Amino acid sequence: MDSISNITNWIDYKDKEILYLDYSGKMDDELKEAITEVNGFIRSIGKNDNLILVDVRNSSANEKLTVDALKENATIVKPYAKKVAVIGVTHAQEVILTFVNMFSGLGVKPFKNIEEAKEWLIE
Repeated sequence: MDSISNITNWIDYKDKEILYLDYSGKMDDELKEAITEVNGFIRSIGKNDNLILVDVRNSSANEKLTVDALKENATIVKPYAKKVAVIGVTHAQEVILTFVNMFSGLGVKPFKNIEEAKEWLIE
């Protein structure tokens, strides 16, 4: 298991901080373990004005596990962030994100890359 510092990174963009979570390369059990660890990290930060960018470039990971993780994350992250940008999801996962967005009350949106997401995150 990677340490939390290998998954998280802060990005400064236009006087805002974006928490970048990189789950790329994680498969099934590794992904679930990483998400649990990151969720604990997010709770330890507490409520603030920082935005969160979730990177789940896991199109090769189990589709259902990835979608379940996205739904769980939306619930856990909601008290701590206004928006979540998800990068690298498959088309099927993108459709599911639409429903996660509708029912979580959190701004969740898929993007092709981080550059696309930055402007939306700081709006």
